[in-house]
Amino acid sequence: MRWQHLYLAGSGTYFPERVETAEDAVAAGRYSPDEHAANGIRAVRTAGEAEAPAVMAARAGQRAVERSGHAAEDFSLVLHACMGFQGQDFWTPAHYVQRETVGGHGPAVEIRQGSNGGLAALELAAAQLTARPGTTAALITTGDAFRLPYVDRWRTENQQVYGDAGTAVVLSRREGVARLRSTASCSVPALEPVYRGTGGWAVAPDPAEWPVDLRTRTRDYLLADPFRYDEVIARTAESLDLVVREALADADAKLDEMAFVVHPAIGRTIVEYSYVGGLGIDPERTVYAWAQDYGHLGAGDQSAGVDHLLTSGRAGRGDLILTIGVGIGYLWTAAVFEVLDPPGW
Repeated sequence: MRWQHLYLAGSGTYFPERVETAEDAVAAGRYSPDEHAANGIRAVRTAGEAEAPAVMAARAGQRAVERSGHAAEDFSLVLHACMGFQGQDFWTPAHYVQRETVGGHGPAVEIRQGSNGGLAALELAAAQLTARPGTTAALITTGDAFRLPYVDRWRTENQQVYGDAGTAVVLSRREGVARLRSTASCSVPALEPVYRGTGGWAVAPDPAEWPVDLRTRTRDYLLADPFRYDEVIARTAESLDLVVREALADADAKLDEMAFVVHPAIGRTIVEYSYVGGLGIDPERTVYAWAQDYGHLGAGDQSAGVDHLLTSGRAGRGDLILTIGVGIGYLWTAAVFEVLDPPGW
């Protein structure tokens, strides 16, 4: 989708102060030394008891709103993307984020699209702002805290290490620090069982099954058919290539014109196979070296990466930034930003 007159007006992140290194996790017997060597994630931030996911998202949102220059009444939409438990059952964290940031009476909606939640929300916000000319701005937040006994950040998956954080971006119809040129998304529901596995249905979360074991679910599904692994790999590669090509075409740009590429902060093996090798991306044009000190932030890798590029001064006027996300289910999204005026944040 080619977008007109939509801008990134502000961004923000919230990282807990507490740091847990991969070396410490290995020494404590919580993390496999072989997986540490393969994944390359050096450290994560871990949330305290008072740092619920929605709290971290709201703090990031407050920073993004302040940086945007928008008044609270400018916001017609709040989207909150997340992966895991948000701090309460039968509760809507998006409205907490709205109450703590911009208030108002616009819709506040929770987005559950796994690791692609942030970019999926960005595309939905762009569509709403475009379809409703009287609107001005939308706030998009993400927030997750991957805590025991529910989730083991070091073991729940074998090629990801989960870090805690809140992230936020403000999408605006007014001028901002960057222009949203395009987005593209592709869903492949045939791959939905990869993370569901081959087991039956539960009537409620079962503490006996904690911490969540995604690696076993995936392994059981892939091994149930001798051709399934190759099929999944092929379809994921095709879908990634499709959204990248479509987003670049709608942005009137080529991959080698991208100053930076922000891809998921996952294990190095997947990064090298899917992004560095599969797409031919120069690692020096990514934020992966920075992200290895924070881990995979659930739905927030892309917004955190863009915020890092803007606040660190790495991205300058005229730079094009390609962001790529993929979430279980599966849904891929790519978005292209053009930096207009580097902020003094």
